[in-house]
Amino acid sequence: MIIDRAGPLLVRMEVEDVMSGSRPVGRRTLLAAGAAGAALLVLPDAAGRANAEGRPADGSEPVYVYVSSYGFGASGPDTVGLSVFRLDPKAGALTPVQQVSGSYPSWTTIDPARRFLYACYSLRDETGPVGSVAAYAIDPRTGTLTLVNQVSLGSSGPSQTAVSPDGRHLVVANYYHAQYVVLPIGEDGELGPVSGVLTNTGSGPHQRQDAPHPHAVVFDPNRRFIGAADLGNDKVQILRLVGGGLELVSEVSVTPGMGPRHVAFSHDSRTLYANGELDGTITAFAYDAETGTIGRLLQTVSTEPASYTGASSGAEIALHPSGRFLYASNRGSQTVAGYRIDRTTGKLSLINFATQGVNGPTNFAIDPTGRWLYVNSNRGNSIVQFDINARTGELTPSGRATPLSGPNVMVFRTPDCR
Repeated sequence: MIIDRAGPLLVRMEVEDVMSGSRPVGRRTLLAAGAAGAALLVLPDAAGRANAEGRPADGSEPVYVYVSSYGFGASGPDTVGLSVFRLDPKAGALTPVQQVSGSYPSWTTIDPARRFLYACYSLRDETGPVGSVAAYAIDPRTGTLTLVNQVSLGSSGPSQTAVSPDGRHLVVANYYHAQYVVLPIGEDGELGPVSGVLTNTGSGPHQRQDAPHPHAVVFDPNRRFIGAADLGNDKVQILRLVGGGLELVSEVSVTPGMGPRHVAFSHDSRTLYANGELDGTITAFAYDAETGTIGRLLQTVSTEPASYTGASSGAEIALHPSGRFLYASNRGSQTVAGYRIDRTTGKLSLINFATQGVNGPTNFAIDPTGRWLYVNSNRGNSIVQFDINARTGELTPSGRATPLSGPNVMVFRTPDCR
């Protein structure tokens, strides 16, 4: 295990295989050219946007937005991996603040206290898969990032991360290594070496399901259990963080070949939703928040328009802050689908599909107020903004798009917790 602290910001990644298990190849095809924080460039403020303290002109507290880029070629010291924006609370426009160059992050998350951002890297060097996780400190006044340290995960491929409610552990879904792993977090946000590992077994009928491929980890609303999805063995799981390790609480097998990618919980913790990357569906399960038990299957719906006949590629799934709507993106039909949630049954009914400017919607994010949905149009090299109807949940184009090379994952930092 190698830990790179903020010091020389451009280093060759020397990794040793400290994990056990197979090392499948072929999902991420980028070159690991250096540490995550190869360069941190603070961009000049747009005139009139903020005062000297970084606040909007109207005096309100700023909301900062962090967007990772994921390209389709070798990354290097001039590659922009992370971009920081300030959110305009009136129109939802994004003003650039900072760019962090280095490698392409596959996922980013912010700790509950909003002090640190964690980015995981699923790359390749000449020897095969190379995985790592980096910690960044967030300046609450300016929103800018400073590298704290970076931890190698050896020949792995981290795809999603989640910070524990107490901010003391980072849970990682390790796509290449059939494992979920835990890294401790210090008081200063610094990541320590792996403290716990839970290994999956099994496979599925699709060619991409040759082995387990954990893809998602997210804490449930009660913050007691972790929802997880394994694309390779067609299982949705509930895990529990125990000290610095993980325990399996419950699991359920989905339709063979579904390829569970991400999961989301209803706000009342009674329903668990999982989307299938390989079949373009959402499956809803009953969920017992007291025991962490996944219950009976409630419903399966398509994330594709009825007229679409091409290959599916389900991507993101997320609930609206109100808890009344759920949205899902699909890279096959190039759409974001909106659904109304029945508060009694947890079942979904289609609202509409958003398509304008959507091209490679690997991820989307909803602002904390629930007014706008931003699609990271990865292959369209832009962040496309949609208005959300507060009453119906319908998505309509706002006419605003922010240019950015290969936007991949977006997270918001709100100012109500320092």
